Amino acid sequence: MNLQKTISLSSIYDEEKDFSAALADNLEALRVGSFEDTETESRVGTRRADIVGAGVDGTLVVENQFGKADWDHWGRLEAYARLKEADVAVLVAEDFEELMLVTCNLRNEDSNINWYLIQVQANSHEELSFHHIARPAIDIQTEKNTDIEYSEFWQPIRDGNGVFAGKPVPVRDENWIMKTTRKVQVCLYLNNHQCYIRLFFLNPNHFEHRDKIMAFFPESDYDYEYKDTSRLTTVIFRVLDKGKKDHDHWDEIRQKLVDMGTDIYNRINESDL
Repeated sequence: MNLQKTISLSSIYDEEKDFSAALADNLEALRVGSFEDTETESRVGTRRADIVGAGVDGTLVVENQFGKADWDHWGRLEAYARLKEADVAVLVAEDFEELMLVTCNLRNEDSNINWYLIQVQANSHEELSFHHIARPAIDIQTEKNTDIEYSEFWQPIRDGNGVFAGKPVPVRDENWIMKTTRKVQVCLYLNNHQCYIRLFFLNPNHFEHRDKIMAFFPESDYDYEYKDTSRLTTVIFRVLDKGKKDHDHWDEIRQKLVDMGTDIYNRINESDL
């Protein structure tokens, strides 16, 4: 689809519920599973979910909104998904802030529900396209695809018994893996010629939380730098100037990443903050 010019959803639909009705008739466009029995404005307690569907992949809950996703809609999605005992939960919007992506990834780590953030774009011909912005490491569509390729680099770590063991990592997501403790995401990163560990602080008082956490990492013992964005408070621990392209050094890279990542994780986990 050629999206040479993007227009807003509100220029196509009068209300968000009109978009919900159109989306309910075309759920396959979301690529989150097979759901045939759909209902819009589905009652959940005293509120109504935009879309609830059922099918071979279980129960689906969808919230959508015009413009940039806000935390009110995210909160509704979380409530509806849990009350409906959903298998898949989706927030559809035209844009997302970075912290919401981090939160969605966190939910996929600690929940049996598959959480998605999906960006919708409309072109001047009023044609829509949908793009996965955040999703489970292995989603429903991936599980059905027997040809999926998994990361060779991360597999020995994921197959182990350590902190960072877990599901196989698809090649499309092989730049990082993560583990969360005490409202801190400990992420192991692998670029072409560099590897490092990055901490994301999820506590609402993230600056204060970071200061307390980093007191456990004296600069005399750890090589790190603060790396904040407008929306996120992070710290980067340098590991090696070697990465994915340095295939002959993969064993060393894995060992260094896991050893440092486990040490950092354990110090934070034992901090009781």
